[in-house]
Amino acid sequence: MSRPLPDDFHVDYELARLVRHVRARSLARLESFHPDLDYNTFVVFIAVCDAPSGIRASDLAENLNVHKSTISRAVGAMERQGLVDRVSDPEDGRAQLLTPRPDSLAKLERYRSDSHEWLAGLIADWEPEELASFASQLGRLSDAMERSHP
Repeated sequence: MSRPLPDDFHVDYELARLVRHVRARSLARLESFHPDLDYNTFVVFIAVCDAPSGIRASDLAENLNVHKSTISRAVGAMERQGLVDRVSDPEDGRAQLLTPRPDSLAKLERYRSDSHEWLAGLIADWEPEELASFASQLGRLSDAMERSHP
């Protein structure tokens, strides 16, 4: 049973605000990553990069909770932009896995490194206990979100 939220509950507002800021920063930096890359395709590209041995398009759709046609369009765009390759699935020769090209993976690592530096600058004056508590609470919220989705 959930308890009612207090009238001064602002977590949802602050989370939405945080997501807007992160998305806006990502959008502002996308052109430097690739001039033709849109935000949604970038999210799919990150998921491909985070799959250590490659990933099937159908698994991307399931993992990202989007329609197969959305993934199909993103995959086509990533191939045209030279970001990913298709390789045979070693477990099922009929299937194909998407893998990032080495240069695009390196570019993403630089992008992430820059993002981490930016975030580190924003929280440089936080006490270690504040950071630990914040990380713990974010993890707890993420865990609850994962449990709430089928």
